[in-house]
Amino acid sequence: MMKLIYDCDNTIGLHGKDVDDGLTLLYLYQQSNIDILGVTLTYGNGTVQEVKEQTEQLCSLFSLDVDTYVGKGKDDSDVSVSMAAKFLVKMVKKYPHQIVVLATGSMANLYEAYKIEPSFFKLLKKVVIMGGRFEEMFINSIPIGELNLSIAPEAAHAVITSEIPMTIVSGQYISGALLGRDDLHMLDNDGSKRFKWLSGVILDWMQYTEDNWSVPGFINWDTITALSLTEPDQFEFEDVYLSSSVEGLKTGLMEKKQNGNQKVEILTSIKDLSHLNNIVLKTLNNYFIEGN
Repeated sequence: MMKLIYDCDNTIGLHGKDVDDGLTLLYLYQQSNIDILGVTLTYGNGTVQEVKEQTEQLCSLFSLDVDTYVGKGKDDSDVSVSMAAKFLVKMVKKYPHQIVVLATGSMANLYEAYKIEPSFFKLLKKVVIMGGRFEEMFINSIPIGELNLSIAPEAAHAVITSEIPMTIVSGQYISGALLGRDDLHMLDNDGSKRFKWLSGVILDWMQYTEDNWSVPGFINWDTITALSLTEPDQFEFEDVYLSSSVEGLKTGLMEKKQNGNQKVEILTSIKDLSHLNNIVLKTLNNYFIEGN
C-alpha cells in the first residue's frame, strides 16, 4: 500500500478559485491501495487560512477521516515552525524511504521541512509535483501564467534540485485535460446535500473558466497529476535531466538538459482523457450512495 502525504492549496467552494485540489482529495480518499497519512496545507490558490477553512468544510461534508496540518502563509516569518513541516519531518523519520508526497500547490511546506531537517528529502521515497513549465503555456490559445512553482521559487528550486526520485506534471503538457460540462452527466444526482454542493461548485468554476478562457469546462490539473500515480499506464513519460534557477522559477520556468545531476520523470501526454474523466466521476459517485 502506498503511504501518501497530499500537500495542497485546496480552495474548492470559493467563487473564482480552482476546485481540482478538492476533487483530488475526494478521489484519493477512495483508493483502497493508498494510505493517506495526512494532508499538509499550503498557499497558492488562496491564503493558508482560506485553504484551511475550505479543507475543513470539505472533510466535514464528505466525512473524510484525514488529519490536516497547516503550513506557513506566504508572508509568515521564520520564527516558528509550522505544523505541516513538523508533520512531514515526523512522518519521514517514522517511515523512511516509504512516503510519496503529492504536491499540488507551492513547495513551501517541503522546503520548510528540509530547513528544519536536512535529511528530509533523502528520507522520502518520491515526490510528484504538479507545476512548472518549459515554455510559454496556453489554454485555448490564451497565454497563462504558471501558478505553483512560481509562487515560492526558492522553495521550488530546493525541491527540484534535491536529487530524489521525482515526477513532474507540467501544466504545459496537460493544458488540454478538460473536464467538460458534458462529462457531468456521469454524476449520480441523488438529490443529496453532497451532490448539490459539489455539482454547484464545479459548475461555478466551469462558468468562471469559460468566461476567462472560453473553454466549456475546466482543466483538471491536480486530479490528472494524482491519476499519474494511480493509473500510470494511462500516460506517457520521459526521463530528462533538469536545470532550474530561482530566477527562472519566478515564472515557473525549467529547462531540459542532455546531462546533469537531477534526472526526473516528466509526464508528456495522456493516452485516453475520456477514460480518466470517467474514473474520476465514477469515484465521486461513491459519495452520493448514502444520500447525505
